[in-house]
Amino acid sequence: MGLYRRKGSRFWWMSFTVGDERRFQSTKTSSKEIATKIWKKRDGEIALGLFKIGWPGERMTFAELCDEFRSSHSSTLSVNSQRNHRMFSKHLRQFFGDRNLIEIHQRMVEEYRDYRRRQPSQRNPKITVKGATVNRELECLQCMFQFAVTRKYIAESPAAGVRHFDERRERPAKRMLSVEEEQRIFEAAPPYLRVAIILLVQTGGRTYSEGLSLRWDQVDLENLVIHLAGELKTSDSAQPVPLTRQASELLREWKNEQGQKSPFLFPSPRDSNKPIGSVKKVWRTTLKRAGVSYFPIYNLRHVFCMRLSWVAPDAVVQRAMRHSSPETKRVYQLGLVHQVREHMERANDKAYQGREALHLRDSASAEESAEKMEACN
Repeated sequence: MGLYRRKGSRFWWMSFTVGDERRFQSTKTSSKEIATKIWKKRDGEIALGLFKIGWPGERMTFAELCDEFRSSHSSTLSVNSQRNHRMFSKHLRQFFGDRNLIEIHQRMVEEYRDYRRRQPSQRNPKITVKGATVNRELECLQCMFQFAVTRKYIAESPAAGVRHFDERRERPAKRMLSVEEEQRIFEAAPPYLRVAIILLVQTGGRTYSEGLSLRWDQVDLENLVIHLAGELKTSDSAQPVPLTRQASELLREWKNEQGQKSPFLFPSPRDSNKPIGSVKKVWRTTLKRAGVSYFPIYNLRHVFCMRLSWVAPDAVVQRAMRHSSPETKRVYQLGLVHQVREHMERANDKAYQGREALHLRDSASAEESAEKMEACN
């Protein structure tokens, strides 16, 4: 560390080392006496750890952060999460470009949120991008900025206080599926979807990771259980899934019909060595044929939870749903109106114990009521 004159400058300059980095800075004074005081002050700040050089975010671009985030963080996640991060970062990089991290502020993140919401959807250009999609991108952006904060590239995340869209307004209303509707859907569905419907209703499995991507070596028809493996949502999801008699009989019939052509219960029509990719289109068509208003096929998991909760305690429902918390089942329980009504009727029977029900008007005869009216007049 020391003072020196720089060619072409009338000010004294000082050099100092912070960490492993050599820095040079002007004292902004031509007086050596004042420059010496400034230099000694900086020397004390460095010794006490009070002086910090500029944030790396002043030099790091958003594109560089994306690359580092994907290599250091995303690579440790599941295959699906890595794919989502690649897709999200593509849209984020198009908007934020090569801006330095320090230049990105909360107002800019809000502008991105509103801009993405107005863009047409890739699958259906007639509609705009869903708020849920934008929310997932904002969550990824927040994760990236938090990664930058942890590595001390920036002081705070500009996405931390940005409000998200209310996804509930866009989601179809949750509804309970009656047995009669289930039968109509079953009759309108193609054979493989019939098997999938029964499997999901009887096991409560998640549509793709625990249903449509199952292999035959995961299904133990002798002991009536399914052993889940691969990319599961939580550690509790790895618990064995029991098969009911109805589900096991249908799977045996389906296995005999399918033969040994594929290792998967629901093989792709293009490549039997891969599971089916999606049933969204055929599911929508099936509901239309059955005359049932649309609801996501994932809601069959809600149906399973609701029906089981009619007859089983919370601990059994939690185990069957493979939830980490018993409170999570509240999200999946639909159609409680009938149960509440039934229990209220029982409560009324116990409270009134056979007495007459309450009426709006007095139970006195019409003649008595008329006499009362004359007396009042």
